[in-house]
Amino acid sequence: MSESKPTEGKPARKLLIPSFLTPSGIKSEEKKERRERRLRIRRRSDVDEGKAKMNPAVMRELGIEDKVEIVLVGGGSRERRYVFTVIPSDAVPSNEVWCNEEEMKRLGIADNSIATVRRPLGREEKGT
Repeated sequence: MSESKPTEGKPARKLLIPSFLTPSGIKSEEKKERRERRLRIRRRSDVDEGKAKMNPAVMRELGIEDKVEIVLVGGGSRERRYVFTVIPSDAVPSNEVWCNEEEMKRLGIADNSIATVRRPLGREEKGT
């Protein structure tokens, strides 16, 4: 058996891979996954405007602390995003988010609508 030795005068060749061809497994520590769930939005008169009530277990699962982003898709480019201050409540079922009834009517969100719920990224204003 013969062992291959690098020639003494030449450095070992390195393979250069452009960043856009890098496999996603290599950059796993750089990419932070955003957790989100599809939940039902319920209209409730006992919730203040600008606030949303959620189950505390779902809040922990999604990493939500004080604000929640609700994204409704109405087909095509009609994506609507709203940010609310979240209130933990054990009375809220784990598959629902409770919001103010009058505010939901004003925003055009029907009772029992399904929306993507997640922690907001950067933007803090309500509505778009």
